[in-house]
Amino acid sequence: MFNNSCFSTGITDFRMLGTGHKRKKIVVADQSGILSVTRVLHNRPRTMRKVIFEDGKSFNLEAGTVEGQRVSLFLCTETWEHRWRLQCEIQKIEPWMRGARPEDVIALHGLVAEESGLEIIYVDPFFACLAEHEIIKGLYRLSLVQLQSLTAMLYSAGEQAEA
Repeated sequence: MFNNSCFSTGITDFRMLGTGHKRKKIVVADQSGILSVTRVLHNRPRTMRKVIFEDGKSFNLEAGTVEGQRVSLFLCTETWEHRWRLQCEIQKIEPWMRGARPEDVIALHGLVAEESGLEIIYVDPFFACLAEHEIIKGLYRLSLVQLQSLTAMLYSAGEQAEA
């Protein structure tokens, strides 16, 4: 999801986070994507060698890890906030695909391909598992508004089918 240049601007001077009183908003990310957007609760780089977040997790300054996973921290900007929202919408669609019928996955593939400008490759339900990869690729080309509309449509259609 991210290229390596994205991580060149990570926080290296943890004093810039303050003590936690101002509750600075930060992004916790690894190479695969954004793990969370949270606020600093306590920052004690000299005594405890960790930053504690509002969600109860802590960043180990010496190892550069949260819960044993190597991560980078970034001050939250509009760009990071936008990426986080895009990622959250895409993560809502992925479980829907895993539980959907093959015909529905193929229909979603056609819709996403049309909206994102990608070529419609799969039309046979037999290829639904292959279409999922193309769907994910296409989802990253959609705007946040398009993703929110798509998510709302998928889940409202599912509720109507259950009723």
